Amino acid sequence: MADEPQKSTRPTYARRTYILDREFQLKYITLLAGIGAGSILVFGLLAHRIHVSAVASGLDGGESLLWLTGLGTVGTAVALGLFGLLFTHRVAGPVHVMSLYVAALAAGRYPRLRPLRKGDELKRFFERFTEAFDRIRQREAEEAHALESALDALKGTATTPEARAALDTLTALHTRKRQAVDNPTGGTFKSVA
Repeated sequence: MADEPQKSTRPTYARRTYILDREFQLKYITLLAGIGAGSILVFGLLAHRIHVSAVASGLDGGESLLWLTGLGTVGTAVALGLFGLLFTHRVAGPVHVMSLYVAALAAGRYPRLRPLRKGDELKRFFERFTEAFDRIRQREAEEAHALESALDALKGTATTPEARAALDTLTALHTRKRQAVDNPTGGTFKSVA
Protein backbone atom coordinates (compact mmCIF):
# COMPACT_ATOMS: atom_id res chain seq x y z
CA MET A 1 0.00 0.00 0.00
CA ALA A 2 2.85 2.36 0.68
CA ASP A 3 3.91 2.05 -2.95
CA GLU A 4 0.61 3.39 -4.29
CA PRO A 5 0.87 6.88 -5.70
CA GLN A 6 -1.07 9.48 -3.76
CA LYS A 7 -3.89 11.22 -5.54
CA SER A 8 -3.54 14.93 -5.97
CA THR A 9 -6.11 17.01 -4.13
CA ARG A 10 -5.66 19.92 -6.50
CA PRO A 11 -8.29 20.55 -9.13
CA THR A 12 -7.30 19.76 -12.69
CA TYR A 13 -8.57 23.04 -14.09
CA ALA A 14 -6.95 26.43 -13.78
CA ARG A 15 -8.99 29.55 -13.27
CA ARG A 16 -7.77 32.66 -14.95
CA THR A 17 -8.89 36.00 -13.69
CA TYR A 18 -8.02 38.73 -16.13
CA ILE A 19 -9.75 41.64 -14.42
CA LEU A 20 -7.91 41.98 -11.12
CA ASP A 21 -8.31 45.70 -10.47
CA ARG A 22 -11.59 46.53 -12.19
CA GLU A 23 -11.39 50.34 -12.02
CA PHE A 24 -7.74 50.55 -13.12
CA GLN A 25 -7.92 47.98 -15.90
CA LEU A 26 -11.24 49.05 -17.38
CA LYS A 27 -10.12 52.69 -17.40
CA TYR A 28 -7.08 51.93 -19.55
CA ILE A 29 -8.74 49.27 -21.68
CA THR A 30 -11.41 51.84 -22.56
CA LEU A 31 -8.82 54.53 -23.24
CA LEU A 32 -6.72 52.29 -25.51
CA ALA A 33 -9.80 51.03 -27.34
CA GLY A 34 -11.00 54.62 -27.76
CA ILE A 35 -7.67 55.83 -29.15
CA GLY A 36 -7.49 52.89 -31.55
CA ALA A 37 -11.12 53.15 -32.66
CA GLY A 38 -10.89 56.94 -33.02
CA SER A 39 -7.75 56.65 -35.14
CA ILE A 40 -9.29 54.03 -37.41
CA LEU A 41 -12.52 56.05 -37.70
CA VAL A 42 -10.64 59.20 -38.75
CA PHE A 43 -8.55 57.18 -41.22
CA GLY A 44 -11.66 55.48 -42.63
CA LEU A 45 -13.53 58.76 -43.06
CA LEU A 46 -10.58 60.40 -44.81
CA ALA A 47 -10.04 57.34 -47.02
CA HIS A 48 -13.72 57.37 -47.95
CA ARG A 49 -13.54 61.08 -48.89
CA ILE A 50 -10.47 60.47 -51.06
CA HIS A 51 -12.14 57.51 -52.72
CA VAL A 52 -15.37 59.46 -53.42
CA SER A 53 -13.35 62.42 -54.78
CA ALA A 54 -11.26 60.13 -56.97
CA VAL A 55 -14.31 58.33 -58.36
CA ALA A 56 -16.13 61.63 -58.99
CA SER A 57 -13.17 63.12 -60.87
CA GLY A 58 -12.32 59.89 -62.69
CA LEU A 59 -8.86 59.56 -61.07
CA ASP A 60 -7.25 56.53 -59.43
CA GLY A 61 -6.63 58.04 -55.91
CA GLY A 62 -4.31 55.16 -54.91
CA GLU A 63 -1.34 57.42 -54.21
CA SER A 64 -3.44 59.64 -51.95
CA LEU A 65 -4.68 56.60 -50.03
CA LEU A 66 -1.10 55.41 -49.64
CA TRP A 67 -0.04 58.77 -48.18
CA LEU A 68 -3.08 58.79 -45.93
CA THR A 69 -2.28 55.29 -44.69
CA GLY A 70 1.29 56.32 -43.86
CA LEU A 71 0.11 59.47 -42.10
CA GLY A 72 -2.54 57.52 -40.17
CA THR A 73 0.02 54.93 -39.09
CA VAL A 74 2.49 57.56 -37.87
CA GLY A 75 -0.26 59.57 -36.17
CA THR A 76 -1.63 56.54 -34.35
CA ALA A 77 1.89 55.49 -33.30
CA VAL A 78 2.59 58.98 -31.91
CA ALA A 79 -0.75 59.13 -30.07
CA LEU A 80 -0.30 55.68 -28.54
CA GLY A 81 3.36 56.45 -27.73
CA LEU A 82 2.42 59.62 -25.85
CA PHE A 83 -0.36 57.80 -24.05
CA GLY A 84 2.09 55.02 -23.17
CA LEU A 85 4.56 57.55 -21.78
CA LEU A 86 1.88 59.14 -19.61
CA PHE A 87 0.51 55.79 -18.46
CA THR A 88 3.90 54.26 -17.65
CA HIS A 89 4.88 57.38 -15.72
CA ARG A 90 1.74 57.09 -13.60
CA VAL A 91 2.56 53.46 -12.82
CA ALA A 92 6.37 53.55 -12.78
CA GLY A 93 6.48 56.55 -10.42
CA PRO A 94 4.74 54.76 -7.53
CA VAL A 95 6.71 51.58 -8.19
CA HIS A 96 9.96 53.59 -8.07
CA VAL A 97 8.97 55.28 -4.81
CA MET A 98 7.96 51.98 -3.22
CA SER A 99 11.24 50.37 -4.31
CA LEU A 100 13.11 53.17 -2.52
CA TYR A 101 11.05 52.48 0.60
CA VAL A 102 11.77 48.75 0.36
CA ALA A 103 15.50 49.50 0.03
CA ALA A 104 15.28 51.66 3.16
CA LEU A 105 13.48 48.86 5.00
CA ALA A 106 16.16 46.39 3.93
CA ALA A 107 18.76 48.78 5.38
CA GLY A 108 16.85 48.83 8.67
CA ARG A 109 15.36 52.31 8.33
CA TYR A 110 11.74 53.40 8.41
CA PRO A 111 11.37 56.52 6.27
CA ARG A 112 8.35 58.78 6.41
CA LEU A 113 5.99 57.75 3.65
CA ARG A 114 4.70 60.48 1.41
CA PRO A 115 1.37 60.14 -0.38
CA LEU A 116 1.29 59.42 -4.08
CA ARG A 117 0.74 62.19 -6.60
CA LYS A 118 -2.80 63.07 -7.65
CA GLY A 119 -2.68 61.33 -11.05
CA ASP A 120 -0.70 58.27 -9.91
CA GLU A 121 -2.09 54.78 -10.26
CA LEU A 122 -1.69 51.84 -7.86
CA LYS A 123 -3.22 53.80 -4.97
CA ARG A 124 -4.88 50.74 -3.39
CA PHE A 125 -1.61 48.82 -3.62
CA PHE A 126 0.21 51.74 -2.01
CA GLU A 127 -2.38 51.81 0.81
CA ARG A 128 -1.74 48.13 1.51
CA PHE A 129 2.01 48.75 1.30
CA THR A 130 1.64 51.59 3.82
CA GLU A 131 -0.38 49.36 6.18
CA ALA A 132 2.30 46.65 6.02
CA PHE A 133 5.02 49.24 6.49
CA ASP A 134 3.27 50.66 9.58
CA ARG A 135 2.76 47.17 11.04
CA ILE A 136 6.44 46.34 10.59
CA ARG A 137 7.40 49.62 12.26
CA GLN A 138 4.97 48.93 15.13
CA ARG A 139 6.32 45.40 15.59
CA GLU A 140 9.86 46.77 15.65
CA ALA A 141 8.84 49.32 18.31
CA GLU A 142 7.23 46.56 20.40
CA GLU A 143 10.38 44.44 20.12
CA ALA A 144 12.50 47.42 21.14
CA HIS A 145 10.27 47.92 24.18
CA ALA A 146 10.47 44.22 25.09
CA LEU A 147 14.27 44.34 24.77
CA GLU A 148 14.36 47.41 26.99
CA SER A 149 12.33 45.63 29.67
CA ALA A 150 14.54 42.53 29.44
CA LEU A 151 17.69 44.65 29.64
CA ASP A 152 16.43 46.46 32.73
CA ALA A 153 15.64 43.14 34.40
CA LEU A 154 18.99 41.56 33.51
CA LYS A 155 21.38 44.47 34.19
CA GLY A 156 22.06 43.53 37.80
CA THR A 157 22.38 39.82 37.14
CA ALA A 158 25.10 39.91 34.46
CA THR A 159 28.15 38.95 36.53
CA THR A 160 30.16 36.73 34.19
CA PRO A 161 32.00 38.05 31.12
CA GLU A 162 29.79 35.92 28.85
CA ALA A 163 26.64 37.35 30.42
CA ARG A 164 27.97 40.92 30.08
CA ALA A 165 28.87 40.24 26.43
CA ALA A 166 25.37 38.89 25.80
CA LEU A 167 23.92 41.94 27.56
CA ASP A 168 26.07 44.23 25.38
CA THR A 169 24.80 42.44 22.27
CA LEU A 170 21.20 42.90 23.42
CA THR A 171 21.88 46.56 24.23
CA ALA A 172 23.29 47.13 20.73
CA LEU A 173 20.26 45.41 19.20
CA HIS A 174 17.92 47.54 21.33
CA THR A 175 19.75 50.74 20.31
CA ARG A 176 19.59 49.81 16.63
CA LYS A 177 15.86 49.04 16.81
CA ARG A 178 15.13 52.26 18.70
CA GLN A 179 17.09 54.37 16.22
CA ALA A 180 15.32 52.76 13.27
CA VAL A 181 11.88 53.35 14.75
CA ASP A 182 12.41 56.71 16.46
CA ASN A 183 14.42 58.46 13.74
CA PRO A 184 12.58 58.04 10.43
CA THR A 185 14.43 59.37 7.46
CA GLY A 186 12.61 62.33 6.02
CA GLY A 187 13.53 64.04 2.82
CA THR A 188 15.95 61.45 1.48
CA PHE A 189 13.67 60.35 -1.35
CA LYS A 190 13.31 62.59 -4.34
CA SER A 191 9.93 62.92 -5.95
CA VAL A 192 9.49 61.24 -9.30
CA ALA A 193 7.05 63.88 -10.48
